[in-house]
Amino acid sequence: MNEPTTLLIVDDDQHIRQLIRTSLDNGRRTIREAGTARDGLHQVIGTQPHILLVDIGLPGLFDGFSLCEALTNDPLHRKIKIIVVSGHSDPEDIERAKRLGIAAYVVKPFSPHELSRLVDDIEIDIRTMPVLKS
Repeated sequence: MNEPTTLLIVDDDQHIRQLIRTSLDNGRRTIREAGTARDGLHQVIGTQPHILLVDIGLPGLFDGFSLCEALTNDPLHRKIKIIVVSGHSDPEDIERAKRLGIAAYVVKPFSPHELSRLVDDIEIDIRTMPVLKS
């Protein structure tokens, strides 16, 4: 993968989106933002991000978990690495995220440095993913 990594941040709190953006903007990534799960879904369809950072506690019936489920159940988007960044630390939420195959679960408040390291590690996995061609 030679193109820049595309990240999509989906959170209804503009300040959190800005904190995540500032933490992860290394000048070599394309970073997009959405304030709702529906807007996030539209951006996923339009931009095909490599990594999605999503708050599960988004308002509305189509919340962060709904977005995660839609993506993990869709073969076209299943390869997107999803990181939940949420104020919810209920064991049920964490277990649900595991069942969906979420790459990581980060509880707010979080360390921007640790989040950056986590994304770096996931990005390395994406870049070194073997590709089989027939």
